Amino acid sequence: MAVQRALVCLAAIAMLFQLAMAANHTVGAAGGGWDTSTDLQAWAVSQTFSVGDNLIFKYTTNHDVLEVTKANYDSCGTSNPMKTHTGGNTMIPLSTPGKRYFICGSMTLWPRNED
Repeated sequence: MAVQRALVCLAAIAMLFQLAMAANHTVGAAGGGWDTSTDLQAWAVSQTFSVGDNLIFKYTTNHDVLEVTKANYDSCGTSNPMKTHTGGNTMIPLSTPGKRYFICGSMTLWPRNED
């Protein structure tokens, strides 16, 4: 029983440590850059993302951040986003591993790549 309790405590400490290690990634640059003048693809490949990190989008309020499927991303489809964020300052937690796709509903900002 004592060993089991110790393992549970170690697991809890490891989870807390992982949360404390979470990083905030301001999309585009430290001051923001969710715009057409920023090479967002180059920015993204220069980052190391982990579960528990956050993406921070800074943009003017006449724009938005849409999370879309890969198919909608590839076709620049904005009519059926999975999530819509507005307001000019959006934090999106990375709570699961995997690729996620974001576009602006006013204009597509992320360069498309063929992967």
